[in-house]
Amino acid sequence: MEEEKIRPDPDALLKEVEREEIKKGRLKIFIGYAPGVGKTFTMLNDAHVLKKRGIDVIVGFVETHSRAETEALLSGLEVLPKKKQEYKGITLEEMDMDAVLVRRPDVVLVDELAHTNAAGSRHSKRYQDIEELLDNGIDVHTTVNIQHFESMKDAVAKITGIQMQETLPDTFFDRADEVQVIDVPWEELTQRLKEGKVYIPKQARQAIDNFFQRGNLFALRELMLNLVARKMDGELLNYMKSKAISGPWPAAEKLVVCAGASPYAKQLIRKAYSIAKDTHAEWYAVYVAPTGLTEPSGMEKVYLTDALNLAEELGAKIITLSGNNVADEIIRFAREYNVTRIVIGKPLRSVLVEYLKGSPVSRLLHTPSEFDFHLITPTVEKREKTVSSPPRRKMFNPVDYLITILLVAVITLLNAFLQHFVDSSSLVYIYIIAVIISDLFFGIGASIFASAISLLVFDYFFTEPRFNLSINDPREIINVLVFLFTAIIVGQLVKIVKKQNTALQLRLERVTLIEEMSKQFLTLPPLEELVDGLAGFSKETINTVALLRTTIINDISDVTIKYVMKVVSAPCFVLFRDNNDNLQVWAKSSPQVDISPNDLAVARWSFQHGKISGAGTETLSSIPYCFLPVKSQEKAIGVIGINYEFKKLLPEQRQILGTIANLTSLIAARWVKL
Repeated sequence: MEEEKIRPDPDALLKEVEREEIKKGRLKIFIGYAPGVGKTFTMLNDAHVLKKRGIDVIVGFVETHSRAETEALLSGLEVLPKKKQEYKGITLEEMDMDAVLVRRPDVVLVDELAHTNAAGSRHSKRYQDIEELLDNGIDVHTTVNIQHFESMKDAVAKITGIQMQETLPDTFFDRADEVQVIDVPWEELTQRLKEGKVYIPKQARQAIDNFFQRGNLFALRELMLNLVARKMDGELLNYMKSKAISGPWPAAEKLVVCAGASPYAKQLIRKAYSIAKDTHAEWYAVYVAPTGLTEPSGMEKVYLTDALNLAEELGAKIITLSGNNVADEIIRFAREYNVTRIVIGKPLRSVLVEYLKGSPVSRLLHTPSEFDFHLITPTVEKREKTVSSPPRRKMFNPVDYLITILLVAVITLLNAFLQHFVDSSSLVYIYIIAVIISDLFFGIGASIFASAISLLVFDYFFTEPRFNLSINDPREIINVLVFLFTAIIVGQLVKIVKKQNTALQLRLERVTLIEEMSKQFLTLPPLEELVDGLAGFSKETINTVALLRTTIINDISDVTIKYVMKVVSAPCFVLFRDNNDNLQVWAKSSPQVDISPNDLAVARWSFQHGKISGAGTETLSSIPYCFLPVKSQEKAIGVIGINYEFKKLLPEQRQILGTIANLTSLIAARWVKL
């Protein structure tokens, strides 16, 4: 993992090039956590600074709300006249887009980003006006509050009890070139309300008693800071990838815990959570799946699954990597994601065993890096629980060893014929064929057995003196030793290739599964074509969309169940939202699948909260089903129910089920919302 091997990420580099070279306007957003914090005031002050620098800045639309301090800042700035529009007998004022495009300033100020334009305007939302200005190369400065972003809508409703009507997509925030946080203490904001600087006195008192409660403001402020922090973190990662900077850059705390298939893994997860909480760090639970000689046993898989379940419940992001060198994979991931801390468990094996096995912990600790390492010692010496391992293939199967003896016998007959044409000392290597075949079909035990009897048979029949087990020629001893080591090495290489081939086959099966599912979804008729085709017909014809909707959702549900069954062979069903926002069963894996009222109640919980629940989870686990929400833009549109305990699902199974749910949501969202 040397620094010179790190190269720029092509996708990240392309984004940086586009940002630097495409002649589009720059977007600056002044964001606050509540009305009255001073977003517009700060934006106008900033405009005066720009004007003094000789930059052509104008006011496209600013709403002062009759605040004297804000109105005073308009003096000295060019203010474009607002466009007046009549709507139901009321005169509304909007930004004059055509006037701004004709004027073409360097910077235009556009207040209230989430505003909905009057009917008949060029665009329905103000952020779409701003997008057009940016596309025309005009820089835009605008203002917005945290509660107006679509992803925050549900959280804000829970905090304040108010459902925001005017929202805009988070993708618009992601495209901002600069974000300035307008943050004032809640005491100062409350004082401004009391002084009538935000609302008139009567409205101010109502606002303080409702929206502007202390707890509400604290929660909204934290939402704002988290949103901005996520954006800054994403920008930093993209920049580091594009410039091939290995990191870490200590801009924000990030933590990785190395989860393993160990009975002490849950202790390590709990300690990592404690460290992440104390340092306010985003954290990842990373498992490196081996591709070589070793793989987790049935019991170890249970330990691993339990640990990853716990990490997910405690808020970690679960990451599965693949590789034989655990230390290198962890370091690579940590550098790529700008991690600052790595939490690892102290080995309990002896120093000699750790040295012989090549301890990942030792490699991590001795790797030159700027990470902070936390070495955690297990607090107990006994396993937390005893888990029965599934039955394995017997180490000694008489049939395997009998076939191995027959193989050696056949090769001995072949050597008896070949000894008349080649040097007998070379015949020992032909026995490697028996070793390889035994390793491929019967395992390492049969392979070692094949090596031993091959040496004995070769010594007895083909070395001088013949027909006894003594060796007089030193060259024969060397040949025997070379054969022994060659047989062991070849056997191990065969085993590695076999396991790697099995792992590759599993990956190909997963990719094929997702590809087949995607193709089946793509064969469904697009909603836009159907609606366009029906647009010119009678009302009765258009009503057939309802029938088409039912048919398509049925098809989507059937496809989803088909591929869920390929991942988890268990009874399952799919529910989607109906027109009344209730859940309706659309498909079952078989007609015999029984769904009780309690099952449906838990499914509704998953639907309403957008979280996994049911069997094998920490939420409503007394029922036989676990439920996975099918979400579109962070809002659930349906639920997949599986008669299986969620905690028993392996990490790769969860990943595939998550992908299936995502594919289902992409196709179903348009039809469910009809």
